[in-house]
Amino acid sequence: MGLLDFLTGSLRRPEGIVLALGGGGARGLAHVGVLEVIEEAGIPLAGIAGTSAGAVVAAMRLTMGGTAPVVERWRRFLEARIAPALPDIRLTETVSSRDNPIFQFARRIRNGAVVALALERTSLVSHEQLEGALAFLLPDVPIESLPLPFAAVATDFDTGDPVALRRGPLLVALAASCAIPAVVTPYTIGIRNLIDGGTVADVPVAQARLLAKRPVVAVEVGEGWPADGPATITLPRAMLRGANMTHRALRERLLRDADLVVSPDVRGAHWSEFGRFEELRAAGRAAAERAVHRMRALALRSSRKAGGSEEA
Repeated sequence: MGLLDFLTGSLRRPEGIVLALGGGGARGLAHVGVLEVIEEAGIPLAGIAGTSAGAVVAAMRLTMGGTAPVVERWRRFLEARIAPALPDIRLTETVSSRDNPIFQFARRIRNGAVVALALERTSLVSHEQLEGALAFLLPDVPIESLPLPFAAVATDFDTGDPVALRRGPLLVALAASCAIPAVVTPYTIGIRNLIDGGTVADVPVAQARLLAKRPVVAVEVGEGWPADGPATITLPRAMLRGANMTHRALRERLLRDADLVVSPDVRGAHWSEFGRFEELRAAGRAAAERAVHRMRALALRSSRKAGGSEEA
């Protein structure tokens, strides 16, 4: 390498990384901590693709211009206690619907008839309720107006294909990406009926690749499961564990195509535990701090390396 090459190379501005932020409900709050560390380290971003909670946190960062206002807005959101008069419905032995300020049930459940309610309704949360919660968190602007390429990833309800939403109203795109099947009815955008992107693209690595020709750093906040014994596990927990195993296998396949995988330690958190914001944010910071040197190196790379991924 000649002197001129050395000097121009050393002064070359980093081209940045593309983030793929995964879904996971409250576990997605760890993305806030990851974004804080990236901002503090001065690592430039070339784009962000997000699924469900990952899309919401990414959009907040892009519309607010930094992570400090994102942290403050989440604190205000949690203090507001959305729909505090709704009943306390147990989601697991230790987690109730009161812990979840976004996906709370739409009306009182009489006499504990959860099954009856499910049979007579098409959803538990209306589009208006979901969009109202999102509107508390961030403004509704055209996706095209965001300062970086952005994609909110949803799933086509009819075909099962992942769909990257890159234009149109931001709040509608986010709501579609968050539309958990059986909780929220599908969103119709154009000719597609869309549901939660986490159904098939829990961590949207492939969609992040399309935003910019830069290395992709994936942040996964997947769910773990408790250590139940096969003879004592309850039926609902056994069903959930089986579904989680399938989901984890798909997620691991998606992550193979990332240049770096950041995995905050949030597997013990239920998707509804938004009240654990500070703890989940800290987990994101810790994972990002372990990976910050590798992220900085990827941001300086002149062309992305094909194939393979590193774990952080």
